[in-house]
Amino acid sequence: MNLVVFSGGTATNSLTSCFSQLSVEQQCELTYVLPISDNGGSTSEILRVFGGPAIGDIRSRIVRVISDAQVARLLSYRLPNHRVKAKQEWNEILEGSHPIWKGLPAELKEICRAFFVNFQAELLKRTKVSNPFKFEKASIGNIFLTGARLFLGSLDASIELMMRLGRGDPKIHVAPCINSVHTHHIAALLANDEVITGQSQISHPSRPFMEKRANSVADLTRDRFLHLERSDGLTVEESEQDVGEEEEEYANPLYILPELKNSQLHFDKIDVNDKLPAPIKSLLYINPYGEEIKPTGNSRVISDIKKADMLVYSIGSLVTSLLPIAILGNIADVILDSKPLRKVLLLNSRYDRETSWLDGLGYVKLLVDSMSRAALKYRQTRNGHSISRIQRQWSEFVTDLVYLKDGEILIDEKEFASKGILCHGIDSDQLDNDGLARILQMIGNSR
Repeated sequence: MNLVVFSGGTATNSLTSCFSQLSVEQQCELTYVLPISDNGGSTSEILRVFGGPAIGDIRSRIVRVISDAQVARLLSYRLPNHRVKAKQEWNEILEGSHPIWKGLPAELKEICRAFFVNFQAELLKRTKVSNPFKFEKASIGNIFLTGARLFLGSLDASIELMMRLGRGDPKIHVAPCINSVHTHHIAALLANDEVITGQSQISHPSRPFMEKRANSVADLTRDRFLHLERSDGLTVEESEQDVGEEEEEYANPLYILPELKNSQLHFDKIDVNDKLPAPIKSLLYINPYGEEIKPTGNSRVISDIKKADMLVYSIGSLVTSLLPIAILGNIADVILDSKPLRKVLLLNSRYDRETSWLDGLGYVKLLVDSMSRAALKYRQTRNGHSISRIQRQWSEFVTDLVYLKDGEILIDEKEFASKGILCHGIDSDQLDNDGLARILQMIGNSR
């Protein structure tokens, strides 16, 4: 079956063989759609100096699905967490003398080195206007993608180049949810009207951030987030792009919210039991000024969803991995209109900081409500006039739920049946590829 998978970077990497078994091994297409809003780890340093989309999750998935082990080894390498040693190793990589090059064919080595050199050249240009780039913990794959994007002027082109260098299967596609060379940040609006800006700050904030937030909660209110409006009163959206078309790069805005400027390179994850001060009510995309924007989803993703037999909302962070994809208006709209499409949500086995306040029904409700709002606003903008809210069936966004019976999140199958959602329980506390493949194949056969 043709398969589209929405996911973040890390968690779904363990399930890639399952998705390939259902699609690629049956001579069908497999598309992974990933967010570009992660501002944590080494990605935060690239965003600070170069701007552009966050590519950490994309790099992680590409390294997982390419078949050339030597290229995967190179692109998954990280520099040491030591300033002097990291810079020394980076210089050795540029010169071609680092041990990581060992065994890589000369032609591939020179291709990769060319983009590393381009990254370094662009970095030298920017030292006049920014603090020195911190190489400690830097991902070589992230550096390659950034160097390629800056040279080619296209995120999609740099992804395709990386896939081909690593001899990825031509039936496997890795697509950013937004085809852009701009930075896109997210913010969470909580039930108490507090706003938390930045993906890293929402899902795994550092202790300094938590201490600072505790002293300035009064400043983080909904009032700071303004809606960009056109003269006719409609919310501004970025214009929908043709396949392959991208925006011009404007990497370093003159102003950016102070919270978004803080480096997350050396974040120290807080206790997993530390919960948000209030439940998350909704997720927003914001511009550097903190105003809500409504970017348009990648048109290539729209095309792949229309051709798909099944859409999978995969495991990972609901709020910071799935919602940044699902709340894009044109993506939510095409899913709503795809009636024959099986739309399968894989429920996490454990709670995280973002979902600790949700039961099973609330987990799915947050996804459905977010997508319903996004589709409604998208249609209002496209039609040029207000559309009264229409009550949507949950099954228009999620048709099937796969969950672990021994997981933390409890499911009442009767409640979901009343919403038109079929539940498929697995007698385990973790997903395995073969078991999941059997269930998804069964769901696919029921179309």
